[in-house]
Amino acid sequence: MPCTSSDHRRSTALLLGCLAWLASGCSFVTAPGAPRQAMTVQSLGLAVAEVPSPELLTLQETAPGHFSGTLSAPGETVAFALRTTPGDPGRPVVLLVPILAGGDDLMDQVALRVQAQGYDVAFCARAGGALKAGQRGKDLDELFRRTVLHQRLLLRWLRERHAAPAPQFVLGMSLGGMVTTVLAAQEPDLAGIAICLSGGDLKELIGTSSEPRVQRWRDWRQHEDGLGADELRTELEQYLTHEPLRYAPAVPTERVLLVAATMDTVVPERNQLLLWEALGRPARYSVPLGHYSAALAIDAIVAQVARHFDTRQAVVGLGK
Repeated sequence: MPCTSSDHRRSTALLLGCLAWLASGCSFVTAPGAPRQAMTVQSLGLAVAEVPSPELLTLQETAPGHFSGTLSAPGETVAFALRTTPGDPGRPVVLLVPILAGGDDLMDQVALRVQAQGYDVAFCARAGGALKAGQRGKDLDELFRRTVLHQRLLLRWLRERHAAPAPQFVLGMSLGGMVTTVLAAQEPDLAGIAICLSGGDLKELIGTSSEPRVQRWRDWRQHEDGLGADELRTELEQYLTHEPLRYAPAVPTERVLLVAATMDTVVPERNQLLLWEALGRPARYSVPLGHYSAALAIDAIVAQVARHFDTRQAVVGLGK
């Protein structure tokens, strides 16, 4: 049947009602007036390797302002994308760190929105797939280490491109937020950090997450290795040394915005709150949605992140 004008009005009213409900359920908590003093990674007993200056192997402009490139460093090759605005050089750069299951389409959608807020955008290709059959705790930690390293190599190349580099920011989503926490502890010059839909205590998170890929991996470990929940938790506690809660105390609270989803079962609220506490209770923006339904609030989330980065950019500009 054809859609009538009354059907259209009802659909519009329903959409507006949903948006009003979503807006009313969002909340913002400011950071403490006197944030806790960030520790150094060395004082936490965590080693930080020096990142070498990477060699640029390739850089191709695939569309105006859209570049794809490859960096080389000892033992590593990093494929990356860079989104700039033609005719507007020197804009600050936001490094995007993606979710576990997101593809290039998601990255492009987020990148477009971040660019519209006045920032250039860069992101790495994944260092490898996570939580696949054949991987065990030690393999996951090595992949995490390499993922952090790839982000650091790209950040260094971006800094070295210009004589007067612009401020650098990082936006990490889900697993990317966990990587961002460790990255931010190792990159103290970052001007601002946004950690979205993310949490800490990986041994518990992996054991309870509703993410289908995580569930399949747990099932594979049970079938292949006979590991129950307790044995798997013990293994992960032993091998996952890049635990966000270990690195969070080295991240300056005032530089962080944490975006939470209050109905999340992929990264449960408990794990989100643990990371928020470990980061010193930074500014927090909450949406009444789940992990993937939070995409409905993507514009509001990116706008909130941009406001945080704008504030941090003003602070950096004042030399504070």
